Amino acid sequence: MNLEKIFPLIKILVKDTGKFLKKAFFSSPEVYHKGIIDLVTSADLESEKRLKEGIKEITPDILILAEESYTGKEEIKNEYYWLIDPLDGTTNFAHKIPWFAISVALMKNKEPILGIVYNPITEEFFYALEEKGAFLNEEPIKVSGTDKLIDSLLCTGFPVSKILEKPDLFIPLFKDFMTKCQGVRRFGSAALDLAYVACGRYEGFWEPYLKPWDTAAGSLLVKEAGGKVTDYFGNPYNPFLNTIVASNKKIHDQMIEITSKYHPEYFKLHKNPFPTVDIIIEVEDKIVLIYRKNYPQGWALPGGFVDYGETLEEAAIREAKEETNLDIEILYLLGCYSDPKRDPRFHTVTTVFVAKGKGELKGQDDAKLARLFKVNEIPWNELVFDHAKILKDYLNKKLYGSK
Repeated sequence: MNLEKIFPLIKILVKDTGKFLKKAFFSSPEVYHKGIIDLVTSADLESEKRLKEGIKEITPDILILAEESYTGKEEIKNEYYWLIDPLDGTTNFAHKIPWFAISVALMKNKEPILGIVYNPITEEFFYALEEKGAFLNEEPIKVSGTDKLIDSLLCTGFPVSKILEKPDLFIPLFKDFMTKCQGVRRFGSAALDLAYVACGRYEGFWEPYLKPWDTAAGSLLVKEAGGKVTDYFGNPYNPFLNTIVASNKKIHDQMIEITSKYHPEYFKLHKNPFPTVDIIIEVEDKIVLIYRKNYPQGWALPGGFVDYGETLEEAAIREAKEETNLDIEILYLLGCYSDPKRDPRFHTVTTVFVAKGKGELKGQDDAKLARLFKVNEIPWNELVFDHAKILKDYLNKKLYGSK
């Protein structure tokens, strides 16, 4: 794929389509409802038509997925395809607010390799090519250098398809960020929000339930400008995921610490606890700790969720084997712990067992690695959840016979 050849032609097409949108903005386009508050205008439809026809001439063999004509039945069979939002910020456009953009991305599998975000009113043309950097009107751009969340300006949006039905899924996260940063903006165009993160005007952005064409181009801009893009849990992002966090990289972990508590698929205002087990595995005079692959990363006791139909003992034996490769013999029950903050995604009640382990120690499953530690080697400052408290209770019981 020759991006250097394709890009100048796409650039001309996008700017020409932008001229049409600018003219339509100052006229009276027809407005239709896709949902109660989800709008589409005649300008959206004409913009998409022009973009699709132009791209078809430039790359006749590449599939085009565009917002207004997408049916959900299209199959992505080839390596390359286009994702197009002909007018991101339609509600702004319909209300004569000059904050909207064209978003165009060329995809390779699930990764954008060319991205354009263009606001025809301000004539700011953002673009990025994979491993070539990000630019605004030909000038290189980079993310902000701010490293504290409290000094950061953030932006977000609410999903039009869900905010009326379930506002309580989305407002608590907004409230949490609002009290921990310099300010939160909500301007109504995810593509422009991401472009503004890329050029350092915002430090971070988050939003759930966006569509692939909303974020494909903007996510490439952020990455190529030196930023970071993940889902709410800090996992690698692609435009087909249902949550996004984009930042200047420096505040990313601070944002994930918050977003991970409010994923709309898991968040409940009043949380019923999930049953889990943790296992303190003794191997001679040492104990086993694992280093977690997933957020929050750090040292932890082996353990996990209890499967339906399992006893607590069965779950402990299974989890120990899955994460450490050790066979264990349970010695005694240390106790039960119920700290609402022990897992940022769920409120869990954990039952902690002490066990003897044997076999070849290997970190696997959720464990990036597994190691044996003597008591004086325990990395207390790197323990996650409430595992420092659990281990101190264990040592007190071992030394003094009680907690």
